[in-house]
Parts: sequence; structure tokens; C-alpha cells
Amino acid sequence: MDDDQKIVFNKKISRKKLLHTLSQLEPTTVIMEACYTSHPWGRAIQALGHTVKLIPPYQVKPFVVGNKNDHNDAIAIAEASRRPKASFVPVKSLEQQDLQSLQRIRERMMKHRTATGNQLRGLLAEYSVVLPKGLRYLRAQVPLILEDTEQPLTVVARDFIHRLYRELVGHDKQINEIEKELFALVEQNEDYQRLLTIPGVGPLIATTLLSSVGDANYFKNGRQMAAWIGLTPRQHASGENSRMLGISKRGDRTLRKMLIHGARTVLNWCGPKTDKLSLWLKALSSRAHPCKVIVALANKLARIAWAVLASGKPHQAQAI
Repeated sequence: MDDDQKIVFNKKISRKKLLHTLSQLEPTTVIMEACYTSHPWGRAIQALGHTVKLIPPYQVKPFVVGNKNDHNDAIAIAEASRRPKASFVPVKSLEQQDLQSLQRIRERMMKHRTATGNQLRGLLAEYSVVLPKGLRYLRAQVPLILEDTEQPLTVVARDFIHRLYRELVGHDKQINEIEKELFALVEQNEDYQRLLTIPGVGPLIATTLLSSVGDANYFKNGRQMAAWIGLTPRQHASGENSRMLGISKRGDRTLRKMLIHGARTVLNWCGPKTDKLSLWLKALSSRAHPCKVIVALANKLARIAWAVLASGKPHQAQAI
């Protein structure tokens, strides 16, 4: 499209010829839908001198007119990118991709570990061996149960319980190895060290912020970054009636979950503290539901994280 939003050309280009075709053009703006392959394409196209912007698919869908095909999708992407309130996703660097890939693998291993633990506990209950909830009880008591000859377990049951226990221990080992590799990648990163000064932000949340956010100056302010994470309320307004609903839950689900868990920890330990953040939490807790307080604090932590990343200065609790 030209500056007058008239289509200059709209033809199909094969994957192998895309970079060659773009290399023949003068430096321009290239818009793509944000997806799992858009970041490597974005880095390759940026290397050609073009400006690359990734737009979320939900902003493109309302502009698709007619049948669903590549021709109409391209027009919809171009039109959506011209909207005044269009928001874009920054192209991730290779370092961010490494961090995010390790985090995704860790999440998958944790899901498998939870599933293995639940199945192990359920199968033991079938043989009248009931254990409390929690992986720590399985790690501590399953070896003792297998060694106890008085337990009502058959030879076959002891065999598959031992197999599941080894699988559980194997998941623990792999998760620990991934976390060590993850922290080793960011140990010397100055932004990572500054993020650790924020209450409720530990190594996992700090690495998630680095992999998801990258350059904080991409956002205008902390509220915009909190909205991008999905921690701001949805609004339903018509005429003079306006209602604030639950949080939008847009953006990176993993980062949002991490910040909420960090906020829950801060809330649990704010009792004896007298800094301004703790005093604000106590006052808010006296008039709002704990879940609302936790989400409000997660929103505030996201804004603090933006300020730390944008200013390049560590968080100072007494300066709030």
C-alpha cells in the first residue's frame, strides 16, 4: 500500500522467494501478524533495512472482508496497521528467544511432573495407600512404601510405582538443569540484577520479563505495559453508563501468572513491614477481596518493572 492506502500490488510470493523479493524494494515498513515464526522472519527482514512491526491477530480479524484467503488477509493486515490505536509486538532477539524457549520447556516439564505425581498418588490410593497432596510427600514416602513389605502392594504394583517414581525424579532433575541454564544466561545481565530489587520478583519472574518485554522503551509508560500483559480491567461503557469488568487477560499468559504469584508472596509477608508499598497493601486489603488486592499489586509490580527497565536504575522501596 502507498501513503494514500491504495494497493500497489497484492500477489502471492513463495516462502523461498520472499526475502529476495523484499531485498529488491526500497526500505519500507513490513507488517506481519504476530505468530510463532514471525520473530525469525522479522529479524531476517530487518537485516534487509526494512522496519518490521508485528500486529496481534485479534486486531486484524475485524478487517477481513469477504472469504478467508491470503489476498484478503494481506489487505486486512495493512488496514489494521493504519488504525490510530493499533498496537504492535516488538521483534524478539535471539537472546530473548533462548530464554523463552527454555521457559516453555520448563513449563512443559512441570506439567508432566504434576501429571506423573497425580497418577502416582491416585494409583497408590487404589491399593489403600493414601498420601497427602504435594510432591514433597511423594518424594519422601514412596521409597519407604516400596521398602515396606507389609504394604498391601503386589509385585506388579511395586514395579509400576517404582517406574513412576523414577519418572518423577527424572522430571525434577531436568527442571533443575533447565533452571541452571536459564539463570546462567542472564546472570551477568544488568537489567536482570535490577529487576531482582523489586519486591516479589525473583529469578524466574525476572527472566520471564526479559524474554517477554525486552526493551521497555517500546512502551509509552508503565500502564501501557501492564495493559499489554493483560493486568488492566476491561471497560464496558455506553452513553453515561460505564462499568469496569475483570482484567483483560491479554498478552503473555506466563508473565501474567508469574507476576500474580509474586504479588501473592508480597501480600503474605507485608504484615510487619512499614514501607509505603506494604502500607498501601494493608489499607487496600481492609476494603477489597484478597484476589483483587493480589491482581492490583501485580499491576503495580508490572509498572515498577517498566520504570526499572526504562530508567536503568534499581528499585528503591523508600523512594516510592
